[in-house]
Amino acid sequence: MTCFSRLSRNRGFGERLGRGDRVADILSSTVSVAEGYPTAQSAWQVAHKLDVTTPIIDEVYAMLYKGKNVAQALRDLTGRESKAED
Repeated sequence: MTCFSRLSRNRGFGERLGRGDRVADILSSTVSVAEGYPTAQSAWQVAHKLDVTTPIIDEVYAMLYKGKNVAQALRDLTGRESKAED
């Protein structure tokens, strides 16, 4: 529920990312911790270790840790072929 609050650290982080701010700049200019940032990496690592398909986590990880363009990540995610998910 905290993502709905304007005071949410994760929401603020995501809004800045969506506006085009670089992750390094967001991290260096923020005193508080957006716990979603390290959690995204942990979720990606666990999913890959368990060989689980996680398209949303993969795109979030690519944006946060690989520098993928936000608009491209959204296009890649929404452009996926529709199929049943496990």
